[in-house]
Amino acid sequence: MILHRVRHHLSILAMALTGLGASRAHADEDTPDASLRHPVVAEVTVEGANKTTSGTVRSFGRVGVGDEVDSEEMEKVERRLLATGLFQEAHVSTEPLPDGRVRLVLRVKDKASWVVAPTVALSSANTGGGLLYAENNLAGRAKKLAVAAQASTGESGLYVGYLDPILFGLPQLKFSLEGQLKSDRVDEYLPGASQDNPEILRRTRLNSASISSELGFILFERVRAAAKYRLASIDAQAPDPKKPVTTQAFSTGPALRDASLRFMVGLDSRQTLHAVTEGLNLEGSYEVSVPGVWSEFRYRKFGLLYRHGIRFFSEHNLVLRGELAVGKDLPFHQELVMGGNTLRGFQYRQFRGDTRLTFTAEYHFPLFKVKSLAFRGVGFSDSGAIAWRDLPSDGLLRDGAGRVIRGYLPETTASPNSVTVAQGVGAGLRLYLNNVVLPLLGVDVAYGVNSGQVRFYLVAGVTPS
Repeated sequence: MILHRVRHHLSILAMALTGLGASRAHADEDTPDASLRHPVVAEVTVEGANKTTSGTVRSFGRVGVGDEVDSEEMEKVERRLLATGLFQEAHVSTEPLPDGRVRLVLRVKDKASWVVAPTVALSSANTGGGLLYAENNLAGRAKKLAVAAQASTGESGLYVGYLDPILFGLPQLKFSLEGQLKSDRVDEYLPGASQDNPEILRRTRLNSASISSELGFILFERVRAAAKYRLASIDAQAPDPKKPVTTQAFSTGPALRDASLRFMVGLDSRQTLHAVTEGLNLEGSYEVSVPGVWSEFRYRKFGLLYRHGIRFFSEHNLVLRGELAVGKDLPFHQELVMGGNTLRGFQYRQFRGDTRLTFTAEYHFPLFKVKSLAFRGVGFSDSGAIAWRDLPSDGLLRDGAGRVIRGYLPETTASPNSVTVAQGVGAGLRLYLNNVVLPLLGVDVAYGVNSGQVRFYLVAGVTPS
């Protein structure tokens, strides 16, 4: 009897506990745990911006009314703002509102957005300078305008460029427009990377006028695509009679019209925060020039690009860059080149071809700071291989009208399948002003491993390119 009563009471207790558990589970389904929800933004305010408009700051922040935010998301917003290069500082915080939502506060400090600076190029076979005006925050809307004039032994001319990184206020759209008048002295060297003082075999002056426009798209914040149209007029002068080769590299006569359409798609997660770049960029491109795009030429270019920035010890930076470029029927002015800033330790544009593979590794590290001026060192290694894949048997590439658009050197046609491999190593100094949008000075000392020569490279202010 006693055992029966105990069993009866235990069964009642079990039923009560089961019912209570079921009711609690049902209540949990109907009423989510509020502690798991993030604050919802009711409004976004901007503080501290003296020039940049509030709408522009909010556009770069990419957080709006109705979005949920937490500490991780606010850190992302700060990084997006700093990566624009417009601000010395950026801080994001929230303020609670009576209805349970929050006010998102974006506090920024503008950089000096415009500069009038000298442009100085001091490298092998290209020395000169000029003047540049650049505005990095036109009308406070992050639009960029640059006007530059330069005279140098290699390239002289006038450049005007405009960039809108948030077209119609949308960070997903980017638009650029560029125009250029240029007189370019093109030197062709005796093939080979081991020469102490490579001989110039032919010197040609190319005069050109060009205009180009690009429309870019950003999807999912990291996937980028762009289409670019370029229109140019190319006029070649007779080769320098004082050089060994005087046959024409490009037919003289009426200027030729060169137009091309370039498509690019890739992944880009890079951000530059106070002179340190981090993130990955992978990109593929295809450029075509045919009569269908209003060109007098027929050529194609394919490209694969890899760029990667890795941060170490807060302010140390490893920057990697690799590129594969392949051209088909390239005219003289569109050939691939290496040397100078693209391959330190060698003459400016010393090597030419229609197929190129390059890789650069740079390690940047802090030295010291004087108020807003930061001194940083860099060690680097530049490597490259360039070759001609397919040359005409007579050494002349012609357009549809029979004009010569590339006359190759006899030394080039004598060994059409040779590959030139070169490497340069060295170190340099970089100066950055934290409160100005443009770098101040850079100098590199490079040793050409193949030739054993030491060369210096200096860029003061900025370069039009």
